[in-house]
Amino acid sequence: MKIIILSDTHFRKGYSLSNKFIEELSDSDTIIHCGDFVSLEFYNFLNSSKQLIAVRGNNDYSLSSILSYEETFDIEGYKISVTHGHRYRLENIHYAFPDSDIIFYGHEHHPSIEKYENKLILSPGSLTSNRYVGYNSFMTVELNKNTEPVVKLHQI
Repeated sequence: MKIIILSDTHFRKGYSLSNKFIEELSDSDTIIHCGDFVSLEFYNFLNSSKQLIAVRGNNDYSLSSILSYEETFDIEGYKISVTHGHRYRLENIHYAFPDSDIIFYGHEHHPSIEKYENKLILSPGSLTSNRYVGYNSFMTVELNKNTEPVVKLHQI
């Protein structure tokens, strides 16, 4: 199963997406957005696929009645948690989701791939507004039962 992960899109009105992103999006089985859509328009675009799992970010005022701050679910035998990240100290985020195998978070606008004990902790960076790096980014993760996840960071 292929999952595309993005965060911190911050689209206020209208948006333009790279061909690379559109290609990966169309090839994905599930879309995970780690918050800060900012507007309903981009949320509706991604949600039209009926493959979207998303959480509310600290700038998602217009989505407060639709999205929660956290989601936890199972895919291919992995327990996955998604949060925006603004409610946690990131060095301790693994404590917030003790039973999760994979934690996706946003808010930092900076991509990160970390392992803590047996947890995979991933931030896709920002699709539109990077910080501390010279590129915007998103991630894809291949998940199959009883195999190690394959994580790929896409720079755009």
